[in-house]
Amino acid sequence: MKKYKILNLDCPNCAQSLQKELQKQPFIQDVMIDFANGAIFLDTQDLERTKQTIKEVEKNIEILEWREASKEPSTKVELFFLFSLLGCFALAFILTSPLSQILLYGIYLIAGIPVFKGAYKRLKNKEFFDENFLMFFATIAAFFIGADFEAVAVMLFYRIGEFFENLAVRKSRKNIQSLIDLSPSYAWKKQSDGTLLKVFPWELQIDDIVIIKAGEKIPSDGVIIKGESELEEKMLNGESMPRFCHPDDEVFGGSINLLGVLEVKITKTYDQSGISQIITLIEQASTQKSQSEKRITSFAKIYTPCVFALSFLIAILPPLLGYGTWDEWIYRALVVLMVSCPCALVLSTPLGYFGGIGGASKKGILIKGANFLEALAQLKMIAFDKTGTLTNGEFEVDQIISLSSYSKEEILGFAMCAEHLSSHPIAKSLQKQAQNLSITHTPISHDQIAGKGMDAQCCGNRILVGNKALLDTFGIQYPQIHTQETLVYVALGSECIGYITLRDAPKPNAKACIQKLHGMGIETMILSGDQQANVQKVAQELGISKAYGGLLPQDKLTLFQSHKQEKSAFVGDGINDAPVLSSADVGISMGLGGSDLSKETSDVILTNDDLDKLIIAINIAQKTRAITAQNIALALGIKGVFIILGVFGVAGMWEAVFGDVGVSLLALANASRILR
Repeated sequence: MKKYKILNLDCPNCAQSLQKELQKQPFIQDVMIDFANGAIFLDTQDLERTKQTIKEVEKNIEILEWREASKEPSTKVELFFLFSLLGCFALAFILTSPLSQILLYGIYLIAGIPVFKGAYKRLKNKEFFDENFLMFFATIAAFFIGADFEAVAVMLFYRIGEFFENLAVRKSRKNIQSLIDLSPSYAWKKQSDGTLLKVFPWELQIDDIVIIKAGEKIPSDGVIIKGESELEEKMLNGESMPRFCHPDDEVFGGSINLLGVLEVKITKTYDQSGISQIITLIEQASTQKSQSEKRITSFAKIYTPCVFALSFLIAILPPLLGYGTWDEWIYRALVVLMVSCPCALVLSTPLGYFGGIGGASKKGILIKGANFLEALAQLKMIAFDKTGTLTNGEFEVDQIISLSSYSKEEILGFAMCAEHLSSHPIAKSLQKQAQNLSITHTPISHDQIAGKGMDAQCCGNRILVGNKALLDTFGIQYPQIHTQETLVYVALGSECIGYITLRDAPKPNAKACIQKLHGMGIETMILSGDQQANVQKVAQELGISKAYGGLLPQDKLTLFQSHKQEKSAFVGDGINDAPVLSSADVGISMGLGGSDLSKETSDVILTNDDLDKLIIAINIAQKTRAITAQNIALALGIKGVFIILGVFGVAGMWEAVFGDVGVSLLALANASRILR
């Protein structure tokens, strides 16, 4: 299927209706609308006919090539328009009739245009009782019982609410689509005359030659034909250790070149590259969430027909049976209809969850939607990435072992002579360990041997610091150490004087977090791109029974889905975690150490990478869910009482207004408790 950008589609229900209609067309083999990303995936024999069908269903919708630039719709004009209507509404209170009435009717008609169109389209498609249908009949009922100001206010504030909701949808899409910083933004293509041409990655063809300078990203998958370097692939596979590459080695799009200049022959177009496939997985996974309808629409399918049927029976049965006049019972039926307007029910759920989201933000927890907060309260399983999530995500010195008469501090000092100017991850861990030591250096030379280590002349000594391959190169004997941890050998002259072991240690509060989750009845597991032995060691330290290592992004996604329960979450921080973050019921990302892509595709962000915030988020979610249930019970209970009072003629128009507006205010007051 080919991906296209879909514009002016701001309603999840409209997206579902459009998808259903397109699926009926014989010239469309497959179609999937990703409302969250503003995208449509099409497999069609006739694109122009497909576009025409879309126009017939939703007139304002446009379909563009995914990479085609498009202008964002202006919000300033619409905002000015809505505030102008608010001003006119306030003026209507001051003016006297009949001018006030004319102004009110004008405001109602202008503000209600989208509602009228929406209700007409749904009725035309035989889809009754959606939000537009509810709003239309609720306001008409208000006019019938003389509540003109209430009817206009409901329509106007509904329109304003829709505006801000659509604005939030567009902003969310913009964040999700901000892949410019996540995938390579450009490539240097080598032309036949040797000059370099700056192009977009997706313009590259197979066998094109590209030049990647130090610090730049590899634009697409390929093979090195010239140069040696170390590549940072941490955001692709979760490995902290850079990979040394030389000619004939395969490299992957999105990797960062840390050292010299590389000349790479492209073996896959950008659309077929690893980084592009990861992004595609994210887009396809996100469609699983965008298929769900709004709660109010689902509830209205049952609630609204029942209310209309009840009102109709109240209006006709008593006078037919000789109890009272037609005018009397029609009035009572309209009162019941006014009381039964689902506004308070519609508000009861989002008000509670918006309060929960606000309360969580004060704790440094960013939750992107009410549905994710609700899912947090129902979690049965949480899977974690290892590197940077459960662990610190960087090397730290575990042990310093002396193989000679030199002390541990002296061995660290010699290592620092060679590494004190390097920005390599291993060098940074040694520098951190030695920051409290008083060490001075008198360097003569520092030569970095890619993929092996450092050869330095410093403080009157020749010092070698690196791996086994470095010592083999210079013919230096060393002991064979069997460990899964990273080893750094230190040689002075022709003698190996010791070695340093490095590890990626668990975060200080990781074990306590896992224990609390188990206490809540939530299962845990680890899915990591790191070596299985390293993953298993961390799992044993933290008390996690299920741990899987050596996983590619696709493997993580497959394993997660095979272990997925009724409500499951994934916690990660890298680009390689993004497909699983999107697939999970709740994707949770780290705010400080997390990649941009993981933060954009996640549903919850722990802004300071503190795992304790995960426990707080779950507690807030559970409290929010309880308060929301109270709001629903409150709304249904009070409305039920006023419906009964309306049937017996005890409640009139003003009581009906309280039964509608008053319940909404009570729900708001109850929801505000979450903020405290």
